[in-house]
Amino acid sequence: MKSRYKKHLKRMSKRSPIISFSQADIHHKGSVLTENELSTFSQHMKLNHEETYSDTYTSKKEEMISNLYFFVDNYLMCGGHTHIFLLIPLSNGFYQVLEKENISEWVNAYWKKEDPKNQRDWRYMDEDINDLFDYMINQFNKHVKKKKACIYNECFH
Repeated sequence: MKSRYKKHLKRMSKRSPIISFSQADIHHKGSVLTENELSTFSQHMKLNHEETYSDTYTSKKEEMISNLYFFVDNYLMCGGHTHIFLLIPLSNGFYQVLEKENISEWVNAYWKKEDPKNQRDWRYMDEDINDLFDYMINQFNKHVKKKKACIYNECFH
């Protein structure tokens, strides 16, 4: 792979938002964290070019995204966590908590809206978690696609 592609993958990894999970209510939406504070989360992941094994640029890029999706799906379904966060990188190793969702509150609100009479069928058991997964991935993708000048500099008010 050409060095410019390697540089691009490294840049993507460095600028990637982070999705993290916690078993406690530890940070608030809008909080600014240092890189060292990432260890306060039970699990966290961002796009990582070092955890790919493909040979081509396109395959590596797809594999990075796929790894992140599997991570989020795995920890939402069976991780035993209560909170999910989306962190956006700022300058000099700082991150801002952009999204924070309490998983059980999300689930309760989802079913209150979708099935107010509580007549759920077991076949639709995971719809609430799928909805949360879609929401977080859409937020992640939205912030990956923003202009570099805004997303990775301190443009948040």
